[in-house]
Amino acid sequence: MNDRRHRAARRLDEGTALIEFIFGSVVLLIPLLYLLVALAQVQAGAYAAQSTAIDAARSAARHPVAAQATAHDIAALHFADHGLERADWQIDLTCSGSCTAAGTRVTATVEARIPVPGLPAVLGETRLPAITVRSTHADLVAPLEGG
Repeated sequence: MNDRRHRAARRLDEGTALIEFIFGSVVLLIPLLYLLVALAQVQAGAYAAQSTAIDAARSAARHPVAAQATAHDIAALHFADHGLERADWQIDLTCSGSCTAAGTRVTATVEARIPVPGLPAVLGETRLPAITVRSTHADLVAPLEGG
């Protein structure tokens, strides 16, 4: 009699592993995948901000007259290369002295708001939720060539 109950209970349990696996996958794997995508987006923003700061500081140190326009072009290029066209970014170029004098320290600071994919605007906000990344790089203004 005990053996019959055991067989009957085993028959009732057959096929539930597949259902449990599918349910567990949906509950656990989808949020994990979303987290990986969001972290990859933020990491791409950090890379874009860092490379923008380096290139903007170097460009400003070599060609101080057109530094601001060049920095904006560089930022647009780097953020587009990383697939972050919707990111809001700002570049601040500062000099420790005259921006055209050789040996002056030029610092480029990039601050970018990287939108988090898939999250709707909360409470009627006009901007999407975002994570802010910052990067700073300094370089010295080069002496005039031939001088």
